[in-house]
Amino acid sequence: MTDYRHRIACAAFVLCIANAAAIAQPLADSLARRVDSVFAAMNHADAPGCAVGIYRDDRIVYEHGYGGADLEHAVAITPRTVFDIGSMSKQFTAACLLLLAQEGKLSLDDDVHRYLPELPDYGAPITIRNLLNHTSGLRDYLGLMALSGHNIDDVTTPDDALRMIVRQKGLDFPPGTQHQYCNTGYFLASQIVMRVSGMSLRDYAAAHIFKPLGMEHTAYVDDHTAIVPDRAVGYSRGDDGAWHRDVSYWEQNGDGGVFTTVEDLLQWDRNFYNPRVGGAAMIAELGRRGVLKNGDTLDYAEGLYYGKIGGLQTVEHSGSWGGYRSTIIRIPSEHLTVVALSNRGETNPDRLARGVIRAVLGNRLAPAPVPAAPKGDAAAVHIAPAAFDACAGGYELAEMPGFVMTFTRNGERFFVQATGQDAVEIVPTSDSTFSLVGVQAWLTFHRDHSGRVSSLTLHQGGDHEAGRVVPKSMAAKELAGYAGRYYSAELDMTYTLSVENGKLIAANPRMGSVELTPPQTAVGDRFAGNRWFLPSAEFERGNGGKVKAMLVSLGRTNGMRFERQK
Repeated sequence: MTDYRHRIACAAFVLCIANAAAIAQPLADSLARRVDSVFAAMNHADAPGCAVGIYRDDRIVYEHGYGGADLEHAVAITPRTVFDIGSMSKQFTAACLLLLAQEGKLSLDDDVHRYLPELPDYGAPITIRNLLNHTSGLRDYLGLMALSGHNIDDVTTPDDALRMIVRQKGLDFPPGTQHQYCNTGYFLASQIVMRVSGMSLRDYAAAHIFKPLGMEHTAYVDDHTAIVPDRAVGYSRGDDGAWHRDVSYWEQNGDGGVFTTVEDLLQWDRNFYNPRVGGAAMIAELGRRGVLKNGDTLDYAEGLYYGKIGGLQTVEHSGSWGGYRSTIIRIPSEHLTVVALSNRGETNPDRLARGVIRAVLGNRLAPAPVPAAPKGDAAAVHIAPAAFDACAGGYELAEMPGFVMTFTRNGERFFVQATGQDAVEIVPTSDSTFSLVGVQAWLTFHRDHSGRVSSLTLHQGGDHEAGRVVPKSMAAKELAGYAGRYYSAELDMTYTLSVENGKLIAANPRMGSVELTPPQTAVGDRFAGNRWFLPSAEFERGNGGKVKAMLVSLGRTNGMRFERQK
């Protein structure tokens, strides 16, 4: 649900250092204290936290670590702590392909089938450029893996991911006609790097980017058993409210997989101003925004987003994987970059980094939009689970009929999942307001005259109203018409639907059971699910009106077809 709507010229990436101040001075003590206050709720040795780095005019003007990197061994976070940066990795994957293009070994306008002939023929070419700016139409393999029963702590390999992708017989949309963030594209990019260069993405990036730039503590990690010195352990809160390890054993990369530090990322940031790797041509190409076939220009380039803060243009990207969260926000006009790397799953690093930028730039920025971001760390306010239960359920956006946000609880952790999108954790800032973790958006729930929660406002690029969806009652006999076994050949997965205690239950052999509830406002036979891996299911009827198939969407994986078995 992240909304990026602002533009920046590609030329802004390549700036002359002579235009910057000769020497960037370290932050004054008073300003350093303001930055520290942004992270105050994380500054506890017995909880995971965050590392921050502020770069100005080619040097670090402030760096600090807050909280614990390894709670079992009481290791504190420092600016040299190594973090998994998740999707922040995409800019490095894109850079590898651009370097290969400079060597004349490929073109971004090549059809990917030239390098990945095992991919099905979708009736239209998919270019490497489509992969890099998320316009391929390919289904997101993370959703595919989840629907097929894979958890983040399963061991999965590039071969597992590739087999899943090549089984897909359809696209979410024709290539080049829409923009939909897609991890599949960047995973396939890693495979293209390997097949063209003869090296793994890990080795190619090390030889052509990380070592030349002096990023000594940065690497793609493609072996879940590898020893990574100074690595922070990722953590998320469990149902018991305590911190638990939340790390991934997935070995495929390209869409993620880079481990790095606040200090190493300075060298990458410098390369945007004084390019030592790839030259000005690579930097300009990284910043080339995607263009759809209808001529619309995207806010996504190649592994980088365009944004804005306080009237100033930004170049940025965030990451989220397991218990790790990350963001990098560059303001070229100010020669200022803020990096926040966290091992605390409930952290919103984008909000923290923007808080730092406002502290540093002060009145150079326009006032923050209303409503302002919640103050302090997202976990600062605790509410009883029963208070959230009053808000749980589905809410349909008034401006987008059929777009439902479903709120669920897992112990004392709260989640929202919008139609066709991934589940996002939300944290309370009061008993009626919530912040979305990793997303620049907030929610306010409203009660009617009887005191019942009846609507909400989504604050994201403006205020968007949503009314509560009231489930309708269906008799067990009517629900029985949906019962049966449903099989997807593209996922090699079977869901079994049955009626239990007057409820329609869908069972996944690995992930557990889901209650499917028919919303009153549903179009046709669309049911809402109450678990993150099955947020909705729409049923298709054949001759005679009998249900013949179930269509499931998860995140950026839409319309997966499960045929009802006889």
